[in-house]
Amino acid sequence: MEIESDQLVQDWVAELKMGDAKAFDHLFIHYSKRLYYFSLGYLKSKEDAEEIVQDVFFKIWQNRESLKPERSFKAYIFKIAYRRIIEQFQKVVQDQAYRHEIVSSSLDFDNQLDVRTDYHSLLELVDSIVIHLPPRQKEIFVKRKNESLSVKEIAELLEITPKTVENHLNEALKTIKKGLMRDKAAGMLFFVLFVKP
Repeated sequence: MEIESDQLVQDWVAELKMGDAKAFDHLFIHYSKRLYYFSLGYLKSKEDAEEIVQDVFFKIWQNRESLKPERSFKAYIFKIAYRRIIEQFQKVVQDQAYRHEIVSSSLDFDNQLDVRTDYHSLLELVDSIVIHLPPRQKEIFVKRKNESLSVKEIAELLEITPKTVENHLNEALKTIKKGLMRDKAAGMLFFVLFVKP
């Protein structure tokens, strides 16, 4: 039975290589559920797991002409999925890192301010402030802090001077700091300093 299934998959891959959309549908139906639960086991998010499945099969369709029917299709797609899962983890880590950086660089200790014990709500507050920054300021801030582009790279990309980029970044940080101080969100800085990005 397994041999028959392997042969069937091999036939579908060969047909897909030739551009057969029905063969693609067969492969999707055959593997998507297993791929979904594999991804879900790592990411713990239904939406992220579904996105991984879509990304994997989108890549399969894009690169269908380079498929090798004689090789294990299952191993191939799970390898792609695993790489995407790693990328997703890295994206989450990067996002957390930039938010930790914002919090640690924006807050000062002040005995008159209340300590906010829910650190996650503090990060959410940072996000809500960033969302409401002026469009250009927000664009530059996100490119610097979230996409990790240098001031020079942003300047070239947006066709403005590095000084203008720095000015926008400084204004964004001032706005964030004011928002956090206004909301009395000065607690947990000691925790931030010990959080690994």
